[in-house]
Amino acid sequence: MSSYTLGYRQVRGPEKRRDKRLPLPIFTIRLNRRLCSTVNWSLGGLLISDFTGDLTADETVKVAIKAADDKSDFSMHVQARVIRHDPAKREVALKFEKMDSQIYDFFEHCFSRRFKRDS
Repeated sequence: MSSYTLGYRQVRGPEKRRDKRLPLPIFTIRLNRRLCSTVNWSLGGLLISDFTGDLTADETVKVAIKAADDKSDFSMHVQARVIRHDPAKREVALKFEKMDSQIYDFFEHCFSRRFKRDS
């Protein structure tokens, strides 16, 4: 993995992810009736923080997603697989079960909307 803050030096060996992780925009996640935020996300999955509860690796969960600054209700509901759950850090890594055009369009819409507001 290359780190932008460390001058592109290898941090933990070669990157195994297919999709680049992005920290922004931040998404609000509803998982097991709990509200959480993304640490980072990609077209392959999410790393979320502030999760308290019990999850096990390889468990399939339903996730509701919306842009964190969006006042509307959750606009995307997806199935994801738990990759890891770290109760001490209160983080959960999730992998989307299936990447379809609806998920891609949702992320693209949120990403482009973020830059429209900044201009």
